[in-house]
Amino acid sequence: MILIIGGKSQGKRQFAKKLLGKKEVSFVDGAKASWEEFREGQFVCGLHQMIRRRLWEGVEPGALEERLPRELMDSCPDRVIITDEIGCGIVPMDRREREYRETVGRICCRLAAEASQVWRVIAGLGTQIRSEEIRREREMEQRSAETGVSTEQMESGVLQEIEGQTRQMIREFLEKSQIKEGQLLAVGCSSSEIGGRRIGSFSSEAIGAAVYRVLSWECEQRGIYLVAQCCEHLNRALILEEEAAERYGYEIVNVMPKLKAGGSFATAAYARMKHPVAVERIQAHGGIDIGDTLIGMHLKAVAVPVRVSVQSIGEAHVVCARVRPKFIGGIRAAYDEEKQ
Repeated sequence: MILIIGGKSQGKRQFAKKLLGKKEVSFVDGAKASWEEFREGQFVCGLHQMIRRRLWEGVEPGALEERLPRELMDSCPDRVIITDEIGCGIVPMDRREREYRETVGRICCRLAAEASQVWRVIAGLGTQIRSEEIRREREMEQRSAETGVSTEQMESGVLQEIEGQTRQMIREFLEKSQIKEGQLLAVGCSSSEIGGRRIGSFSSEAIGAAVYRVLSWECEQRGIYLVAQCCEHLNRALILEEEAAERYGYEIVNVMPKLKAGGSFATAAYARMKHPVAVERIQAHGGIDIGDTLIGMHLKAVAVPVRVSVQSIGEAHVVCARVRPKFIGGIRAAYDEEKQ
């Protein structure tokens, strides 16, 4: 159903013809037609006048508000309805006129909520204020807001851009940090931040999987253990291969991350590692923080920033760090320049 609204004599019917791609359209006029003709017509105008006539015939406003929109939608779901906006201007003194104006407004609200398109026409020019695509997006956003999980279908181009940024970042980092084979790289990643939302509010399975896919491949080529940090709901626990946990003597705990209790990145890691396990703490040889997830608590001392050209992935801020041995001994001590 298409609902077209606008002031009196603003060219609504002519606009409807252009919208429908028809030179001639026979409209059923609410000022003249019977209710039965109006209800069955595919193209109707003067809805506000039909409402006035029904009220003047003695139909109660509440009953009209309940029945009229449903009858119009049920009898012809693909209809086009045109009506004048009558809610502006001075509030009428007459009670019946006030009831009429309010009834028109409420009925239009109900029709607009069900319509696939709603247009406002001024001086023959239409502005779309509702479309089926917009309605679906808003419903999706509402569901996502209620659950904190993104249900959006990510465009392939967006994911490719995220993957490209991630790939450039990790390659620069691995080259500059000089992490060795068999060492640990801890990564915290907020898919919500990458998608431009507040951390933890809009977890995206697609984004988490895309980032993990790139990082794991690059680390695997170099024999580096990738460790995925979970979100705060799991107290920043970490997911890594069982082989790595046993090699470094970390105590394995029992938990399985999911989107809202662990995060999309850790969930992707748990699903794709050969033998994933969870531990509560590690001392990694390097760290990458995508989206201000506070990865520093899992790094060995002393953490040193690593500057890469990629400062953000999507909308998420990126910080990288390596570690070096502590300097001890004071001003008389000599240090190995290669370990700084």
